[in-house]
Amino acid sequence: MAKLTSSQLQPANLPTNAVPEAIRKLERRRRDFEEAHPENHKGSLSDLASSLRLKLDGTLAEVFGLGTLEYKNTMVQSFDFAPNQSFDFAPNRLSIGGLHPRHELVSAFKTGQERALSRIQAMIDLLSERLDDSGESGVSRALRAYEGLALHSEIQRAAGELYRNGHYANAIEDAVKALNAVVRLRSGLDVDGTSLMERAFNPTNPILKFNDLQNQTDRDEQNGFMMLFSGAVVGLRNPRAHALIRDDPERALGFIAFVSLLAKFVDGAQK
Repeated sequence: MAKLTSSQLQPANLPTNAVPEAIRKLERRRRDFEEAHPENHKGSLSDLASSLRLKLDGTLAEVFGLGTLEYKNTMVQSFDFAPNQSFDFAPNRLSIGGLHPRHELVSAFKTGQERALSRIQAMIDLLSERLDDSGESGVSRALRAYEGLALHSEIQRAAGELYRNGHYANAIEDAVKALNAVVRLRSGLDVDGTSLMERAFNPTNPILKFNDLQNQTDRDEQNGFMMLFSGAVVGLRNPRAHALIRDDPERALGFIAFVSLLAKFVDGAQK
């Protein structure tokens, strides 16, 4: 079957109410490409590129449909990741269709990676612009931003459905409760709240430490983190557990992202 030219392709005509979900799916694919590190990959870079391309292709087909302008303008091809073909008969380098040194394969992969990221981001920007032009509400924008966050799994599990359903204060409260549980699990302490944070991260004799505590700067950093964790309990969880607080979606988004960041620091702490 003959290939369609650009003039024969039709726009996808995506309904406005489907645009936030389309952006969320494309942001997943963007993260896939961003998180690929060819210099550290032990397997075939060709296979890695193929896997990324297939996932993107599936998302584009699902969101826009085959044979659309959006599909064509965002897709990436295998040759986007291919090293430049040249006749070179030096040792360990073959001519067209042959082997290439690893550094050339890594460089070629990064070139394709940049092309893919550029195309995906361009499509996300176009869809976001369309939402802005359509007068998308602040709630929709915040929800779209929330879906783009790579939250700590326990924080996402605790707060995700509450946030999506508009229960912003409860989402913040449960996010901090999940953080408290993560600290208890990692530290082995059977206490709660500020007592837990002060015992777990005390700069003098911590159970979980964020550096080697070799000098005053290290101890100051440890103390600062202890106060951040204690502040999350006192300033975010406790008020919402004892009073009716109305949080807007953007405020809640920032607080949950902050709590998630703290949880990730706990995962990386030394015991």
